[in-house]
Amino acid sequence: MTALSHHQLAKGRDRFLQDHPVVKARIDALTTGHADALGVTLEALRETETMRELLAIAQQKRVDSTEFFWGYIADTPGELAAMLEQREQNLRKIIG
Repeated sequence: MTALSHHQLAKGRDRFLQDHPVVKARIDALTTGHADALGVTLEALRETETMRELLAIAQQKRVDSTEFFWGYIADTPGELAAMLEQREQNLRKIIG
């Protein structure tokens, strides 16, 4: 599988936040003051914090965080299955 596009990553984050309103409220509450204190843009801070929250929930559910995130990116179960199959093929090539 090729690298995920900016659009796919944004779609996955947006869908994750829609599915987790409490997390969305925390992300939306971040301000430019928070971002400035860390020396990053507000957009970058929100992206990072969204992914940190996604990782925490995946760990809590004891599921693979990549597969969990891809579930929000994929538009259909078939698309997710194809993404996972491509990942498996890539891992087989790397391992040999």
